[in-house]
Amino acid sequence: MKNRIIIDMPVITGHRISYNYTVEGEWEKAFKLDEKFYIEYSCDISPVSSGVAVVPLLANLLPMAWVYDAEVIAPVCDEDFYNSIPEFKKGYIDMYPMMQFGGKLTVAELKKNVPQTQTGVAAFFSGGVDAFNTLTQHADEKPTLLTLWGADVTFDDKIGWKNVEDHLKHTAKEFDLDYVIIKSCFRRFLNEKVLSDQVKKSGDGWWHGFQHGLGIISHAAPVAYVLGKSTVYIASSFTVAEKGKVTCASDPTIDNYIRFCSSCVKHDGYEFNRQMKIHNIVEYSRNHSIKIPLRVCWISKGGTNCCNCEKCWRTMLGIYAEGEAPRKYGFKYSNIQLKKLAFKMRFSNNKFIRISTYKPIQMAMKKNVKKNQLPYGIRWFYNVNILNLKKTYNWYNFVMGIRGKIASIYKVSVRRK
Repeated sequence: MKNRIIIDMPVITGHRISYNYTVEGEWEKAFKLDEKFYIEYSCDISPVSSGVAVVPLLANLLPMAWVYDAEVIAPVCDEDFYNSIPEFKKGYIDMYPMMQFGGKLTVAELKKNVPQTQTGVAAFFSGGVDAFNTLTQHADEKPTLLTLWGADVTFDDKIGWKNVEDHLKHTAKEFDLDYVIIKSCFRRFLNEKVLSDQVKKSGDGWWHGFQHGLGIISHAAPVAYVLGKSTVYIASSFTVAEKGKVTCASDPTIDNYIRFCSSCVKHDGYEFNRQMKIHNIVEYSRNHSIKIPLRVCWISKGGTNCCNCEKCWRTMLGIYAEGEAPRKYGFKYSNIQLKKLAFKMRFSNNKFIRISTYKPIQMAMKKNVKKNQLPYGIRWFYNVNILNLKKTYNWYNFVMGIRGKIASIYKVSVRRK
């Protein structure tokens, strides 16, 4: 049986869009059919047209259809989005030349959708370095902040989401902005493991390499229509210097070609590496006397910074490199904890360590602060040879492995006594 999905007209009720569809063919295993796709918005989206309302579902289905050579059949679609598909699909094709991208979208009716008024902008906001850089760079435009529940915080992490929501409200108040919360099961309605296996040849996983750019951005379509936003910003995850070295579903060659209901999308901050973004954030905080509590951690469930993972360490070092204390930017730790963290930063083996990421931090540190101005525990980073970090980590792992074996032998001998 041919792989295809037949979509019913989206059901729009107040703050919610529900979708019904029938999946046929072998690719059925890539779906969790007991978890139908739906989205809930904190603003009233009942005026949205069906052609715009269907965009989030189509956007999350299209990459699936391409890699499974499947047909997506929809009753209606926004004309701008439909016409932009070949353009952003080319971004995927160029990024993954080893992959075959087939598939077909069949739409019964195309509709041109133009909001009655179209002023202002929106910006996706997660609370991290990338998001805050975009916010500080476009604060004068007064963007409406869009925060998505279901991307990195799961529905069952109620405490974590409460922290994220409080963080969003605090930021909106500090910057005098409006915000929209979007709750979506766009990561729950599909089988991510099956899809990652399907795209294994790409060298990347489904979420990072195929879904999250287009999948996230599409949630803005109903908001852009109802609130009349001309531009939607999404913060860059990487920088132009890393082009060709890393793959990511959120890329200028994809994001900048997505259009819907007369609105455009801008992949923002691509010209800045992460340290430059931290510099922009720190500078904005100083100049405007606004507190900016960053939320960068991808390990902790509580929606806060664990201060114990590579991403937290990297951000903390970046803030120290700008002559500031991470405690002022959302990182909570005692002086004793910092000593332990500094040791782990230096000696823990971590696959995410990249010279291209850590070298700019070290360069900024040497430019902005003196070594003796840093906490004693992290002064090692000031002059360390970044090239040798991996060797240091491997040595540490070897030593800790030997220590573990000696400890286990000792415990056994003590028990025997």
